[in-house]
Amino acid sequence: MTLLTVNGDAVDVADAIRLDIVHEDKFLENTIVFALVRQQAAKKGLSNSDEELQLAADELRYQRGLESLEKLRQWMKANHQTEISLQNAVDGMLLRNKLRSAITDAEIEAYFTEHRLEFDRVELYSCRLDSEEKARELLAQIKDEGADFHVLTMEHSTDHETRPKAGHVGKLSRSELTSDLEAIVFKALPGAVVGPVKTEKGWNLFKVAAIHKASLESERSNIQSKIFEGLVNQLRAQAEVGYPALETVSAAA
Repeated sequence: MTLLTVNGDAVDVADAIRLDIVHEDKFLENTIVFALVRQQAAKKGLSNSDEELQLAADELRYQRGLESLEKLRQWMKANHQTEISLQNAVDGMLLRNKLRSAITDAEIEAYFTEHRLEFDRVELYSCRLDSEEKARELLAQIKDEGADFHVLTMEHSTDHETRPKAGHVGKLSRSELTSDLEAIVFKALPGAVVGPVKTEKGWNLFKVAAIHKASLESERSNIQSKIFEGLVNQLRAQAEVGYPALETVSAAA
């Protein structure tokens, strides 16, 4: 069966599926997850009313600039959509949101208690040098002579991305740091300069501008997403996925 044509050349459904599997692309995975979300929503007794579907469909239209019926028809034709396919897409989107929203406060609080440290952030500045000797020299100037970390960074850092920003790296979580650097910076007092630390690209001095301790309320939405992602991954790992189109081709061969 032909899935599509490219300049008149046919691409078979089975060939497209096999190619997607080999390259681990997202088309099949997204389709599988879409089906799993529907199944899980049904188990939870979640569904969408006609009013909810209509409201979501209208929002989708406005987001895409399809306010008029004529524009909508043109878009559907150009994108090979039908009213049913569009309704199914909106229905799946709403069910996904409802399944995510069904995660309880108790689940969110338990996750936060267990993973609290993962949500902490450090506001970090970096000065990258070519050698440990140079890094120690600058560190001595900062600690013994009161030199300004940011001025030295703009003069000496070899990191062309952060140097113009006086070394500003950003607000980073523990998972975005190596284990060695995490242990150093999260123990430092705000304003402290630590190092030298050997990294993949040189020797670094780091200034800890601030430590931001996570709170349940600030991370609630993030945690909800993580729990939902974990649920989807669990469902995917347990799912039995078959490819009848490939089995039919194999049998015919």
